[in-house]
Amino acid sequence: MTNAGVPLPFSRRRLGGAALSISALAAATVPAAAQSDAAAASVAGGVTYRLVGRWDVDRLNRILAVDTPAFFGVPVTYAPARNAVRLYRVSYPSVVPERGNRPVTLSGLLAVPEGGQTTLPLVSYQHGTVYGRQQVPSFPEQSPETQLMLAQFAGQGYAMVGADYIGMGESTEPQGYMVKGSHQQACADLIPAARSVLQALGLSASGLFLAGWSQGGYVTMALLERLEAIGVPVRAAVTASAPVDPWATLTGYLNFPRPNDASWITTLFILVSFSFETYYAVPGLARSVLKPDHYDIAQRAWRGEAVDPARIPTALRSLVNDAYFDPAFFGASALGRLLAANQVYRWLIRTPVRNYYGESDEAIRVGIGRLAMDFQRAMGNATVEAISAGADATHRGTYARSVPAWKTWFDSLAGG
Repeated sequence: MTNAGVPLPFSRRRLGGAALSISALAAATVPAAAQSDAAAASVAGGVTYRLVGRWDVDRLNRILAVDTPAFFGVPVTYAPARNAVRLYRVSYPSVVPERGNRPVTLSGLLAVPEGGQTTLPLVSYQHGTVYGRQQVPSFPEQSPETQLMLAQFAGQGYAMVGADYIGMGESTEPQGYMVKGSHQQACADLIPAARSVLQALGLSASGLFLAGWSQGGYVTMALLERLEAIGVPVRAAVTASAPVDPWATLTGYLNFPRPNDASWITTLFILVSFSFETYYAVPGLARSVLKPDHYDIAQRAWRGEAVDPARIPTALRSLVNDAYFDPAFFGASALGRLLAANQVYRWLIRTPVRNYYGESDEAIRVGIGRLAMDFQRAMGNATVEAISAGADATHRGTYARSVPAWKTWFDSLAGG
C-alpha cells in the first residue's frame, strides 16, 4: 500500500486505530516547503532548536473540526483554538540505559503558543506507535494525533513538548518499541531541554502535565514513574488506551482472543520481539517468537523498510511460534519475563492520574484500562481514576473523546 505516493512499511488497510496506536500513518511525506525549517540555534548543554512551522488559528480549528473527525472516526466537540502556534524541532543529548548509558542525540517537538503570555503551563505528550521514523511529534505534518494535541492544547495557551523516542525522528538508533528505560530517558531528558529553549525565547513553564495515547499512554506512566522517583513535580497525568502491563496485554491476545481483536495486533509481536532482542541483548529472541516463514519480512518491517503488507500475517497463529501460546512457556520465556518487568503501574503513585479506556477498544481491554486504578486502590490509594470513554469507544475513538476531557481537567489544575 502507498500513501502520498510513498510505500509504507505496513498497510493501513485495516489498522482500526493503531498498533498500541499505529496512529499517525497518514501523510507519509510532506513537501519540503511545508516544513519551513529555519537555521538551528543553540542553548546550553548541547541543545539546539529550529523553527519548523507556524500554524495559525484557522489551521488549528480546521484540524479540530475537519481533520480529526475524519481520521479518528468519531464526532467530538472541541474548544476552538485561540492563538497561533510556533513549532520547533529540538535536538538534545540523552543516553540509552539498556546499552550502558551510551550517549545519543534525540529529537522532539516544542510548540509555543503566540499571544503575549510569558509563563505557560507545559504539557508533555507521549505519542503512540508508528512505523515511519518521521511519523512523530517533531514532524507534526505527519502525525494526526500530535495535530489534535497541538490544536487543543497549544492552540489554547499551553506550551507542549513531545519526544520522538529513541530510534525515531532524527535518531539514528534502532527502534526501541516498549523498551521502558529508553522511553523514560528520552522523555525525561526532553523536558529540561525544552525548558532551556523556552528560556532562550523569553518564556517559562509554570507547571508540568503528562498525556499519552496507547503506546504513548504506556510511556506516560513510565515517565511519571521516573519523574516521581527523581523528585520532578507533575501536576497531573492522563492516558487513553494505555497498556500499563505489557505482559497481561500480550497474554490476552495469545490466550483469550476476542472477536473484535484488531488484525494489526500481530505487528506488536514483530516490534517488541526485535526491539527487546536488540536493546536487552537477547540473541535469537525474535527467531524464537516468530515463525521462520515470516522472520525476514518482519525484520525488514521493524527496521522501517518498505514491505508488501499482504505478506504480514493478520492471525497470531500464523506469525507466532506455537510454544508461545502455552501460558507457562510464555511466562518463563525471555520475552515474557521482560514484558512482565516492564509494567508501569506497580509503585505507589502520588500524582493525580486519570486513565481513559474504551469499552469497544479493539486493542486494550477494559480490564487493562482499569488495571492501574484497581492496583492502587487495592492498597487504599485513590490517586488513580479509570474513566470510560463510552460503550462504543474504539481505540481511536477513546483518544479523540479523551482529549477535551484532559484539557478541562488540566485547566482546572493550572488555573486556566
